[in-house]
Amino acid sequence: MPALSQAAERVSANVGRRIGAAPAAAILTIAALAAAQPLDADLWVHLNNGRFIASRGELPYPDPFTFSAGDAVWTVHEWLPAQIIFQLIDRGGVLAAVLGIAAVYALIWGLLERTLAALGVGPWMRTAGLVTASLPLFPFAGIRPLAFGLLAAAVAAAVALHHRRTGSRWVWLLPLVFVIWGNVHASFPIGFALLGTLFFEALWVRSRIPFIGPRPRTRLGPFAAVTALSVVAPAFNPSGLRLLAQPFFQWGGDFRRFNSDWRPPDAFSQTWWFFVAFLVLVGLLLILRRARIEPAMLGLLIVVLAAGFSTRKVMPFAAVLAPLLLAHPLATAGVARVPLPGWAVRAGTVLTVAAAIGVAVAISPRTLDGPSVVPMPAAARDLVADTEATRIFSTYHWGAFLTWALWPDALVFIDGRFDLFVPDTLSDYLTVTGLGSGWRQKLMDIDPDAVVIQTASPLARRLAQPSSGWHDVGGDSIARVFLPVRAGST
Repeated sequence: MPALSQAAERVSANVGRRIGAAPAAAILTIAALAAAQPLDADLWVHLNNGRFIASRGELPYPDPFTFSAGDAVWTVHEWLPAQIIFQLIDRGGVLAAVLGIAAVYALIWGLLERTLAALGVGPWMRTAGLVTASLPLFPFAGIRPLAFGLLAAAVAAAVALHHRRTGSRWVWLLPLVFVIWGNVHASFPIGFALLGTLFFEALWVRSRIPFIGPRPRTRLGPFAAVTALSVVAPAFNPSGLRLLAQPFFQWGGDFRRFNSDWRPPDAFSQTWWFFVAFLVLVGLLLILRRARIEPAMLGLLIVVLAAGFSTRKVMPFAAVLAPLLLAHPLATAGVARVPLPGWAVRAGTVLTVAAAIGVAVAISPRTLDGPSVVPMPAAARDLVADTEATRIFSTYHWGAFLTWALWPDALVFIDGRFDLFVPDTLSDYLTVTGLGSGWRQKLMDIDPDAVVIQTASPLARRLAQPSSGWHDVGGDSIARVFLPVRAGST
């Protein structure tokens, strides 16, 4: 045990060191800019769920927000962040939610920094690792439950890798981490991949097959038990066992093509470039510094990077895990040392953080009216509120926005929860909005009291025709509102 005690002392000494100016600036800059991103269209899905849970004390089962879902049950796999986000906005406005999410991002990158420090990575390489890892985050940042999933992933990886390095008993915390992970985000299979890799590495070490690199201290028996408990731990949530199937249902279904987060990134898109830049920087680290990476870490890194190119939503998780998986190369790769006066480093830190906060203040959303990733139909919402419409057919990503303002007096046909509406409801929606065969009859069958649709859409142009049976009652450059003529329109 002396070697283990000495390792623990070294880790404690490293963790106890000051963060340093450059890593601290990176953490604060990333947190400020990530939290200040435009509002995501799914935010109103979470707000609707959070409000319902807070007022009723139960999950929204069966779906109360649409008139198309019937008795279909949607797995509310982000119910806890939905509650947190709703409470922040309800009590302190959007600013409170921005600050709260900024704190979560600061925890994520602070945990990465402290873990890298414990693994012997120097301050400048820690800074480079944090900045590089932040690149794929920004297309998915802002006030989103994803931040809580990333924090759970970072904690799980830090605890598991600490056990791999020291054999620590802290590994028994992992099932609890997975319980929390299952209640904040359905990304926990990424954690299963991490634990599975380390478990098979532990088996490999105990076999007669030659092992490359430093031998891990993973305790096979306890780690096997922890892994088994962690796999079932996410089932301890209000949705029960159904949650365990949710991520595989979304990832494996053919209908994932309808949701951009579950599709591969479009080549040369903003998301694609961020992830490619991340990969290039990682490659340069490994090649130019002639760094060596342990086989298990390399295998897991390849898996998560490949998953990132397969599914956009995995990209930020790949980026968060990458610095931890590359800790050994980061610790052994030397960097050119340029002596800088202490005052210059401090001044650079202050200027960087001040600039980041200034940019964050300038671009951050201040109210629920934006800015948002997708322009929301605020004028159309107000027009519909003045009507007696109770059944609204709207653009897919506007449904939850309208529900937030008009529910329970009005229900929408569809909103951003694509897994609730596949295949039939989504197919009907696409037929109507795409003017497919029989679209008029399909719209009659849906029987909405109002249609809220993009001003420049083919459907809006068709409904605006005098013979359409619909009356344009107003709108703006974003959306138009149409009422059926039979409802008294002229």
